[in-house]
Amino acid sequence: MDLDDRNRKVLQAVIDSYIASGMPIGSSVLVKTYDFGVSSATLRNIMAELEEMGFLTHPHTSAGRVPTDLGYRYYIDALINIEKESGDLDNQLRRTPSLHGDDLDELMEEASRFLATLSRCAGVVVAPSESEAKYRHIEFIRLRGTQVLIIFVTEGGIVQNKLIDLDEGIWQQDLNRFSAYLEEELEHRTLNEVRQRLVEKMQEEKALFAQLMDETYRASREVQEKDSEKVYIGGASQMLETPEFATVGQMRGLFKAFEDKYMLLKLLDRSVAAQGIKVFIGSENPYFEMQGCSLVVGTYHAGENVVGTLGVIGPTRMQYKQVIQVVDYTSKLLTKLLAERFQRGIEK
Repeated sequence: MDLDDRNRKVLQAVIDSYIASGMPIGSSVLVKTYDFGVSSATLRNIMAELEEMGFLTHPHTSAGRVPTDLGYRYYIDALINIEKESGDLDNQLRRTPSLHGDDLDELMEEASRFLATLSRCAGVVVAPSESEAKYRHIEFIRLRGTQVLIIFVTEGGIVQNKLIDLDEGIWQQDLNRFSAYLEEELEHRTLNEVRQRLVEKMQEEKALFAQLMDETYRASREVQEKDSEKVYIGGASQMLETPEFATVGQMRGLFKAFEDKYMLLKLLDRSVAAQGIKVFIGSENPYFEMQGCSLVVGTYHAGENVVGTLGVIGPTRMQYKQVIQVVDYTSKLLTKLLAERFQRGIEK
């Protein structure tokens, strides 16, 4: 459904005003704030028409209007231009201290807090799911005696360092040859496929190399067990400061949703197949506890592969322009940091 230019401008003005104030918007507010060149009565007629079309509604007996989920959807899809209006926030984001966590858990936690601080809503980050992540690099470094350091790197930038004791000593050149052999055997395989292949090869190799393969198998398994499908939530308490979650029932429903990590995973996973930033508004969310909320969701990458999701959860009355920019910026930042982590793992 499309709108003529005047109706579009009035709808945008109502939504912008409601997002800013949290109060139902009447024609008198629009007359004072915007120069439409028409009377208050004409504006009331336009708002009534927008209500009949499903874009606005009025709570209780209030004369003012508030946006519906359909109104917000039209606002996001047709009325706001993020690139055109991004200047001031872009400068602010570039001045914001970057993420710096070296440990993956710390980095994901920090990213969720980063999203929460910049959006003033709840930030959510899903760690890379390693069950389908691909092996990228392995290296064996002889330390002293029979001690060997295994460095196992995934395409998602996850680095697993594992110190082992072999039953007998081994030269570094032999370790280098074995590393090159495994690189060829395991290239482009997922972690699940890596472990299956290692089990097969262990049955063929001599005892010492079979022991190295066994330890490599354990390292790949530890990567998956440590980092698979963790959900990090930052700033959830900020949601309680908004009028939309003022009642005990609303608060209980919100925190029940945050506690149900599986539900959040399924919801955020809907964005993985999509390009760019996705916005789910109110009733578009299939999970009852999260209705009344909007989610702005993006993905982050390792190379060409999507390895995780992140986003912001807030009331449907959120600053969509800013939040979309914040999610997009954080997505690119996390992608860059994972690439740097991967490079450091290769160089070790």
